[in-house]
Formats: sequence, structure tokens, C-alpha cells
Amino acid sequence: MKRKLTEGPVGSQLVKLTLPMVWGLFALIAFNLVDTYFVGQLGTAQLAAMSFTFPVVMTLGNLAFGLGIGASSVIARAIGEGDMRRVQRFTTNSLTLALTAVFLFASLGLLTIDPLFKALGAGPDILPYIREYMQIWYFGIVFLVVPMVGNSAIRAAGNTLTPSIIMTVAAGTNIVLDPLLINGALGFPRLELQGAALATVIARAISLVAALLVLRFKEDLLSTQIP
Repeated sequence: MKRKLTEGPVGSQLVKLTLPMVWGLFALIAFNLVDTYFVGQLGTAQLAAMSFTFPVVMTLGNLAFGLGIGASSVIARAIGEGDMRRVQRFTTNSLTLALTAVFLFASLGLLTIDPLFKALGAGPDILPYIREYMQIWYFGIVFLVVPMVGNSAIRAAGNTLTPSIIMTVAAGTNIVLDPLLINGALGFPRLELQGAALATVIARAISLVAALLVLRFKEDLLSTQIP
């Protein structure tokens, strides 16, 4: 909370806050490109199955993005008021809201995999692959939504570098794990499309742990009170 965001030239402040976020977005794009590259090596059916999952993945990603924007708005204003207790409560409540949303959407998603993707046009030859991918992905959705909200809280405190580092580490982990779990390199089991989902979940889990550690020990943004 010691960053003086209201002092000094506006231009330099914007550059310092924006450049790490731009780099983080490039890391997210690399995350998806690597997934697509390795899944494409499995065959057209697997690649088509993964493309069918994009509307669901993007919808839930945008849900997390929206929750993060709302969280950063109220948290930043509380920081501006100098009320650390409210800052901690807002951060903790935002993460709790994200967890609640994750539970509801993951439960609904697991129950509606076949009818949803049939409605999107997936045929019987593609559905088994979609099922393989989404059953793992839905269980790991907490690792997508909660870190995005947590990183938004960190940005609200004026720290845009740390969230970018977290996203870069997650992307790097995914790049390393994709060939190992999808193709079975270096003695790992060949899991194909399930491997792509598992690599994504593991990479996102690392970002969740990192975001929570930063929130708790570096920025001191978490409250011990019941949300």
C-alpha cells in the first residue's frame, strides 16, 4: 500500500502499470497457442474437440475477468481511503464469491457436457474427446477463476509486475508439461487430450498458489474473518 500512484508524471505511471499487463496477456496467448499446437499433432478430431470447448472456456474466463474488474475497483477505492480492514475484507469476499461461482458453474457443466456440446454441433465422433477434456477441465476451473480474481486484487494495490510474473510462470509450466503429458515424452504416460487438460490444470494450480501467497504474505490483503 506504500505505492504513490497519485504522485509523479501520469505518463510514466501508466507505462509502469501497463507494460507488465501487456506481457502477461502475451503469456496467456502463448498458453493457448502451445495447447493448440500439441493437440493438433494428435489429429483433426482431437483438435476439433478442443475447438468446441473454446466457447465454454472463454465464457468462464470472461466471468473471472468480470469478477476481477469488480474486485479491483472496490479494493482500489478502499486502498485510496486508507482503510486496510475494508481492503482485506473486500479481497477475501471477492475470492469467496469467485469460489462460489466456480462451484456452481463446474457442477452445472459436469452435468451438461453431452447436451451442451451436442447443441453446439459436436457429432458422436467428437463427443468422446470433448468429454475427456472437459471432465478434467471442469474439476480444475477453480485454478482458472480464483487466480484471475486474486491477480486483479494485487493489481489494485498498484503491483502489476507480480501478476505478470505469475502468468508467465503458469504459461512456462504449461509449455513444459504439454509435450510430456500429451505425447508421453521422457517416460511420462501418453494421455493425449486428457494430458492437455491436465497440463492446463497443473499450470493454473501453480498460479493459484502463487497468487494466494502474494496476497497473504507480500501484500497482506487477506482477512481472517469469516467472509
